[in-house]
Amino acid sequence: MHHDLKAVLDEIRRSSRVVVVSHTNPDADAYGSSCGLALGVAGLGIQSSVYNESGFISRYGVIPGARAVLQGAWPALTTSDLLIVCDCGALERVGDSLVELVKSAPRTINIDHHTANSAFGHFNYIIEGASSTSELVFNLLMELEKMTGASELISADVAACLMAGIIGDTGSFRYGSTSASTFLAAAELMCRGARPDQLTQELFATQSLVAVRLHAAALGEIRLHNNGQFAEVVVTQEMLSRCGADILDADSLAERARDIEGVRVAALYKQDVDMWRVSLRSRQGAVDVSAIAQSFGGGGHKPAAAFRWRRDLETLQSQLRAAISKVL
Repeated sequence: MHHDLKAVLDEIRRSSRVVVVSHTNPDADAYGSSCGLALGVAGLGIQSSVYNESGFISRYGVIPGARAVLQGAWPALTTSDLLIVCDCGALERVGDSLVELVKSAPRTINIDHHTANSAFGHFNYIIEGASSTSELVFNLLMELEKMTGASELISADVAACLMAGIIGDTGSFRYGSTSASTFLAAAELMCRGARPDQLTQELFATQSLVAVRLHAAALGEIRLHNNGQFAEVVVTQEMLSRCGADILDADSLAERARDIEGVRVAALYKQDVDMWRVSLRSRQGAVDVSAIAQSFGGGGHKPAAAFRWRRDLETLQSQLRAAISKVL
């Protein structure tokens, strides 16, 4: 745990411009925490903007500020500027095109909840195992309200951002990282105007027809190993093309495979242009998939982790099956 909240708050208050970035291929927590933080500190008169290597992903359009996330034309930072990195367990997670920006920033804050965060910021607010980075941003903004007397830093839009992030990273409050403080934060965010029913519907309960077809094709080829305890789902470029789908349409397949009765660990292999993107899921964190992902150069949490692979699928599956067999 690297809990330096007071120093983080002091750095924000003395800044004239804040630039916020989050991990490439962002999810609800990456968008929610970064957009919520940027909108929140803007209430103090601080100029703020959000950058992401992947820019805006349309499925997250319900999150306020997500459509304004910038891609490319990275800003030149001066000594009066503050760079804040949200939801990145390691510096490299910001993406290849943003790593040098982070390294060259005069002042960097790292806000995160991932296991084994490398504490790469000049100032770090890290609580490993917290429900989400959005919950940590909620704590930060609540403290800023107390310190400054600004009572509405968490506006309805900010509340919606942070609620989306919490819902996303807790699986709608189903995962073991959900704590009493998570529910207290969610209650306060509802009082500030967040609508979890609307957010859940837009983020997770609305599927395009092409996504449904992709899921049917991929799940039809699912493979089980280790007496049904390990499930593998593969999504190839050919499947995406045949279904008219995008690689983002495959994201929830890891959870679908994990939820099969008897399965303890699931792996989703998504073929991108020049790599395989691998998502690992464990039922209630019974297997620490973050440790497995770290052995392949990735990371994450005990119940959910990911890594990238730039070689052939056969070698990948052989090595991953061996690693998972050891822990099963």
